[in-house]
Amino acid sequence: MAQVLKDEVQESIAAAALTVFAQKGYESATMAEIARTAGVSTGNIYRYYANKDALFYTVVDDGFVRDFTLLLRRRVKALEGVDDIRTLPPAAAYHLASEELLRFCSENRLRVVILLGRAGGSRYERFSEETVQRLVALAIEHFRAVSPRPEATEVTEAARFNLVQIYRSLVGTTVSTLARFEDEAAIREAVDGYSKYHLAGLKSFFA
Repeated sequence: MAQVLKDEVQESIAAAALTVFAQKGYESATMAEIARTAGVSTGNIYRYYANKDALFYTVVDDGFVRDFTLLLRRRVKALEGVDDIRTLPPAAAYHLASEELLRFCSENRLRVVILLGRAGGSRYERFSEETVQRLVALAIEHFRAVSPRPEATEVTEAARFNLVQIYRSLVGTTVSTLARFEDEAAIREAVDGYSKYHLAGLKSFFA
């Protein structure tokens, strides 16, 4: 007699997997831990998922990664031509893109934590560092574009090194914030505060 898979059990396993992967990381998480968190037997998980890879790439799938990347790029691109975000009206593209990204991260906070900070050993393990490098390149491009003398905006090896550290800190703080807070209001407060500090610091860095 064929076994009947139950949607609620599969959802419970997926939710438990997100929790364990976010806490332990892809490499350290085990199917036994996920089973205990889900309240099912380890053997029962294999009725739904062939192995840890199959489970991981179900809860952190390529579609989610594409959506996150698109929203992040949209937020950065919305800064084109903007010298000071404090002068922007509430309906400006930058504020709308920031709100959309923040809401997405709040709704998918454990997935973002995993993608940016707990994906070692998976095919996404370079995603965080690639995001840092992408943000560094976009920051340089942005400040050259708004500079009155773009040709004078030289980025030395030391300056680029500092930018990489700045953006690694930004990504790390994002991961820590989403791992620490579940409430959207708390996430918003923490992210808004750090974003203001970050953007002001970048403006000073390129001045």
